[in-house]
Amino acid sequence: MTAVSPASTGGAHHGRLFRRPARRLGLVALTGLVTGSLVLSACSSSSSTAATSPSSAAAGATGAAGSSATSAAGPAGSAVAPATAAASAVDTLIIANPVKVDTLDPQVSSVNESIWLDQTLYSRLVQADPTGTKIVPDLATSWDIAKDGLTYTFHLRDAKFSDGSPVLASDVAWSINRSKKYDGGWGFLITAVTGVTAPDPKTVVVKLSKPHAPLLADLAMYAFAALPQKLVEAQGDAFFTHPVGSGPFVVSAYAPDTEVDLKRNDNYYGTKPKITNVKIKIVTNDNTRVLDLQSGAVDVIENPPGNLTAQINANPKLQVNLFPSTRVDFIQLSTKNKYFSNVKVRQAVRYAVDLDQINKLAYQGAGTPATSFMPYKMLYWNDSLPKPAVDLTKAKALLTEAGFPNGFTTNLITVSGDAAGQAEAVVIKDSLSKIGITVNIESYELVTAYGKEKTGDYGIGERYWTNDIIDPDEVVTFGVDVKAGSSSFDTYWSDATATKLTNDARSETDPVKRAAMYKQIQQIVWDQTPYLPINYPPYRYATGKWVTGFNVSPLGNYNDSLLTLTVDKH
Repeated sequence: MTAVSPASTGGAHHGRLFRRPARRLGLVALTGLVTGSLVLSACSSSSSTAATSPSSAAAGATGAAGSSATSAAGPAGSAVAPATAAASAVDTLIIANPVKVDTLDPQVSSVNESIWLDQTLYSRLVQADPTGTKIVPDLATSWDIAKDGLTYTFHLRDAKFSDGSPVLASDVAWSINRSKKYDGGWGFLITAVTGVTAPDPKTVVVKLSKPHAPLLADLAMYAFAALPQKLVEAQGDAFFTHPVGSGPFVVSAYAPDTEVDLKRNDNYYGTKPKITNVKIKIVTNDNTRVLDLQSGAVDVIENPPGNLTAQINANPKLQVNLFPSTRVDFIQLSTKNKYFSNVKVRQAVRYAVDLDQINKLAYQGAGTPATSFMPYKMLYWNDSLPKPAVDLTKAKALLTEAGFPNGFTTNLITVSGDAAGQAEAVVIKDSLSKIGITVNIESYELVTAYGKEKTGDYGIGERYWTNDIIDPDEVVTFGVDVKAGSSSFDTYWSDATATKLTNDARSETDPVKRAAMYKQIQQIVWDQTPYLPINYPPYRYATGKWVTGFNVSPLGNYNDSLLTLTVDKH
């Protein structure tokens, strides 16, 4: 067995998928990353990226033998010994989100906003660091990897759940096995895992049927968080209305459609948050969230409308923050549809849609027109793919070759209340009208919209996802292997070569060979266009300047910043 330094294991790139795109695939829309090892920076106004050497990142994720001594650092490098920092002037942070909470059960969560809550409530064996570029300790302070790469042994710290009971290795093993077996969940990420056991209260052993390059990145995902086995088995679904976890906060009030309140978990083993409470308010109307921030009723708002950015920044007490992102906005083209089952029709759409116009109108130029379906400049991102350029002559010729010289009529499903999505839909409608395709825009509440897309019985759907992990395995498996859990982003597209490459890349420990596989996969998707990547937007938040230290990881979560941020009187 070779001891592996936590710092050395990280780099191979998440998030969010992944989470489902609910967004986020979040996998309602699944959760992207950063350049180099993961990657990130989807903000066109500042395209700098935090980079980790792809080779070192891949070596870390694959657990290649030979690392140095393990670290005793806590989550995100915090000290293991609990330390209570000086209290902030105000003990409560109030965040306004546009999307209701679907569940606090980590094996089920598919909406980004719910996933980000999970990150504050539960701990995992390991986690991604705040930059989204490497794996760091969480419940496990160190781990060993067998020379054949088929056994990982994790050594746990002394930790307690929020009710004061100890976190046992048996709880961790049971939780991972629970999520692995959940039908429709994230078990497809760890299909190589044959068993997770707890030989003693402080040791978790993971056995594999074959090498699995992204294992550490996978285990850092929220879905594999530690839960108290006895309580979950005794309470069932009721447990997740007031869950007991080992993260820095615990739920104090739960009304998923309107507000979820958190309080500091005084049994947390890491650095104690400076704030005592976090209130998550669900405010679906974009303008209402902005008004609430302007009045000081809330401290942070998610997704302020891009057309109000200048207005918000003009207020000396407020600011808009654009954080590097692993988010990819795309449109789905259902291959169950009689028109879009034809690859030439899908290619015609690619040549007709004006990505620059979408970036201007929907993102106010703050995004980057997309090429690959993988997050912008993440590990193994294919930088050789051309940006789709409008070529109406080519698009019309492809439609004629497909047998639709006069075009056809189809629908486009959007999420109501999503200003950027609505603007995007208008551009798509106008672009496709120029080649004879009539688009009827249908707007639904988020969950309803994704439900309609899930069946594949639609023409075009708007979607986005963010990566949940620092490895491309999540989004690639989710988007390419039609049997892996999302029916290829609900397009039901399948390609034998791409599917084989996807599964082979998971076992490949040579980063050069792995990079070549992912490059080929991205080229196949670009050629066949089952979904058209539209934009790499940043995460957009607006905050009062009375909040100091609010930051969002490229994977979308902000739990690390909750440990140290402060809120002043205002």
